[in-house]
Amino acid sequence: MVKRAQRARLVPALVVSLVLLGLTALPAAAGNPLSVTGLNPATGPTVGGTNVLVTGTGFLNGVNSVKFGLTAATNVVVVNDSQLTADSPFHVRGVVDVTVSNTFSTSPITASDQFTYAPLKWYFTWYDSASPGMLADNIHLLNTSAGATDITVSMPGATTIPVTLASGAETYVSFGAGHIGGPVVVSSDRQILTAKRVQYYQTFNEVWGQAAGLAQLTTLFSWYDNASAGMAANNIHIVNPGTMSSDVTMTLGPTGPPSTMVTVPGGAQAYLHFPAGTIGGPVVVKGTQPVMASQRVQYYSSFNEVWGRDASQAATNLYLNWYDIASNGMLGDKIHLLNPNSGSNTVTVTVHGFPPVIKVLATGEESYVTFPAGTIGGEVSISGTQSVLASQRVQYYSSFNEVWAQSAIQAGQTDSFFNWYDKASPGMLNDNIHLFNTSALPAIVTVHIPGATDQVKTIAAFTEDYVTFPASTIGGPVHVTSTQPVMASQRVQYYRSFNEIWSA
Repeated sequence: MVKRAQRARLVPALVVSLVLLGLTALPAAAGNPLSVTGLNPATGPTVGGTNVLVTGTGFLNGVNSVKFGLTAATNVVVVNDSQLTADSPFHVRGVVDVTVSNTFSTSPITASDQFTYAPLKWYFTWYDSASPGMLADNIHLLNTSAGATDITVSMPGATTIPVTLASGAETYVSFGAGHIGGPVVVSSDRQILTAKRVQYYQTFNEVWGQAAGLAQLTTLFSWYDNASAGMAANNIHIVNPGTMSSDVTMTLGPTGPPSTMVTVPGGAQAYLHFPAGTIGGPVVVKGTQPVMASQRVQYYSSFNEVWGRDASQAATNLYLNWYDIASNGMLGDKIHLLNPNSGSNTVTVTVHGFPPVIKVLATGEESYVTFPAGTIGGEVSISGTQSVLASQRVQYYSSFNEVWAQSAIQAGQTDSFFNWYDKASPGMLNDNIHLFNTSALPAIVTVHIPGATDQVKTIAAFTEDYVTFPASTIGGPVHVTSTQPVMASQRVQYYRSFNEIWSA
């Protein structure tokens, strides 16, 4: 009997010793059972990488894995017993259950653990292949990801266009003559670049698609003009990428006309404008829900579109690649300045090699500077005592173009793209890739177009230069790579119109 009692006392002691040595496990977990009661966010792109806050119970019991469907998440961090974070893995479109497991159990599947994989989305406010003069409206697509992707391009009233695009490939789609409306939504399983290239009479304009995450409560434009000779239309188009309606108001400067307002349902588009004879700035667009806004201008027989900006995109140092009030046809080249801050802002604008021009802007004030006739060169440097927004508005013959100034952080890249290059089509007179080296070291820049000889430039520190390809060159994508960050923009002359766009 004594020996049997001694053996009984030895068994629990042996189990404890083995547990401490990591050679066995307790038969059940202590503490709260595993469960998942919520996800934030509960949706993300199919490419993965969404950082999700998982709430539930039992997370201090030793989490071994977090799975989205059957695929393990990455970067799992247990915050406390009821919270952990994890990055979603790649998955096809659809709904999956997020489960948490430890050595003993897996959280039960419930409606609260569902994560929806949705495609990445980009927007254009409007499509027009119906109005007089609108000769072409093409949506260009470039797959910059490592694998093939499925893309859809849709707009109200038109048949959705499906595209499968290999890694590195470029193509374009069109809804065809007679289609007009918006918004245009480009959806993809992977990261892509998309731009809309429009031919209006004998003019050309290009604008990048805007990612859904860039919607803002307040959007700014530097100037509005429905008064000057040739200004035929000036509309502010608005897209609401959310699910809730947004009441949107638009005002013009501190002394402008009364506000104009529109309610934009979730997923819908609308536009606002001021009466004929209105001119001034800045334009302030405010929504009760985040929206995206673009300004579409018809000037004589030319067309231009530019996205609005918000105060977070202002910077104390901004750049433009080129200034030209010397070449034939360059009738106006104005640098518009907007102070989005409280308090005075002293802004200095310099064209490389020319005396600077200085403007003092009050709170919320907008103004512009110009340089004497005959001025040409780059880069254009804009610096403020506070952060500033700036755009360049160019009149070339009877055409108009606007481009926002960018900071070196916003636009300086060692690897970037344009969708297309064209020095072959009728009317395409010039297509130059301008490059500004934002670093303190020389940059060796290579510009590549499939089927063409690479253009290579060595650009000194803080210096601007450009490359071009021989006549008859056409194709895409245009790939700009550099040993140092450079700011690249594409300046196109099409018949007697001019357009500029930054690389992406």
